[in-house]
Amino acid sequence: MVCKSLRSHIVDSRFYRSGYSTEESRRIFCDFRRLQRWLDVETALAKSQATLGIIPLSASEELSQTAKLTQLDLHEIRSSISSTGHSLMPLLSAWQKTTSPESASYAHFGATTQDIQDTAQSLEIKEVLAIVERDLCQIIKELIVLARRTRSLVMVGRSHGQHALPTTMGLKVAVWLDEMLRNGERLRECKKRVLVSQLFGGVGTMAAFGDRSFELLAEFSKRLKLSAPRTAWHASRDRVAELLSFMAILAGTLGKIANEICQLARNEICELEEPFHIGKIGSSTMPHKRNPELCEQIVVLSKLIKNQASSGFDGLINEHERDYRGVRLEWVSIPESSVMLCSALSLVKAILKNLIIHENHIAANLEKSACHVSTEALMFGLCSKTGKQKAYQLLYDLSMKAYSSNEPFQKLVMENPEIAGQFTPDELTELLKPENHIGMAPKITERTIISAEEWLAASRPEDLSDNTCPLADKNMECTLRMEAG
Repeated sequence: MVCKSLRSHIVDSRFYRSGYSTEESRRIFCDFRRLQRWLDVETALAKSQATLGIIPLSASEELSQTAKLTQLDLHEIRSSISSTGHSLMPLLSAWQKTTSPESASYAHFGATTQDIQDTAQSLEIKEVLAIVERDLCQIIKELIVLARRTRSLVMVGRSHGQHALPTTMGLKVAVWLDEMLRNGERLRECKKRVLVSQLFGGVGTMAAFGDRSFELLAEFSKRLKLSAPRTAWHASRDRVAELLSFMAILAGTLGKIANEICQLARNEICELEEPFHIGKIGSSTMPHKRNPELCEQIVVLSKLIKNQASSGFDGLINEHERDYRGVRLEWVSIPESSVMLCSALSLVKAILKNLIIHENHIAANLEKSACHVSTEALMFGLCSKTGKQKAYQLLYDLSMKAYSSNEPFQKLVMENPEIAGQFTPDELTELLKPENHIGMAPKITERTIISAEEWLAASRPEDLSDNTCPLADKNMECTLRMEAG
């Protein structure tokens, strides 16, 4: 069997890519979309120059008409990239062959390769962040629903993996929600700095554009709906480092949520569980298994995305006015982080929408540990009668005795004259009810929900209806032609 199209990366695997990427995100970084995007940036440059009278309008119009990847010889472009070692010139040469000599002479007029490719990369990032913002908003909506639904659901709170004090499921979700809101703020700030054009020429002086350089940069940026930077960023890649860091932090939040669900799905806890359907298989040899595979995959993705963030920091160190080494790191780190983050977001959306909450197990775990998780309340109840230190020591001794003797802690408390003698039986019973000691949890949850709803009301996620590839069918033809070759 001869494989016509090798797919050696997991994000493109025909069999396993669904766990590492989404079709929507993969299309952004499709070879054909990338080359077409470079041509689109070139035509935006030509149109901007024509508007300012730098090149003839007729040349701009013809260049726009011929800047179609489907009209170019893809095999020649691929072969020429290999032989020349240049990433853009083969595409430009193929484009100019389809254009009259007069108009072709104005293609790529005054720009340097990195101007075009960095600007196109900003457009790629813009599409990615639009997906991220949309999905982040949807996750926030799901968390609002979940927090409100479980606002008063009392459960065991844990610290260091041990039963600690009573809390509510709603507060646990509110903490996730608040973290996601901070990620939303990071996204807004990141977009301000990251979504910029690049048009400064060979060493950032704009010398080839003459006296109208700043006007051209403004017009060019406006056409592409990007911001205009103050200086060239050919060798200044802090924007990319910020982008990858943001992606890593957001992925870390998603991983944290998934890991918590995973831990609470343990058989001995069994309080939460990711969605399950008949036919989902946990093991090839143990039919009973219901593994938290989706949650585990999100944790895997968060670690992979975090690792790519280090490439962003490596890319900060560049030499002189141009250094392509940082850029070539980005050609790997940005697409990988992007498609994996989109996959993680998609998985978290699906999990939260159909999260299984085992309220009976939550209640059983709480009942089993009711007296232990109420020791703080009991201690403060004793404070006014014995002093805090004595109350603490008394309950500490009883707790350790219960652990070592396997005697019920509640029995030891009830039988202890220094405690029982201070309260009526009803008072003691009330002090040992976990639901009486959840503090401000419901109110903290509610005010977090209100903040999230306000944040959503102020959000204006970009319409993604225009983010589909206008040459999708033609690109498929291109793909088949390339594979056949």
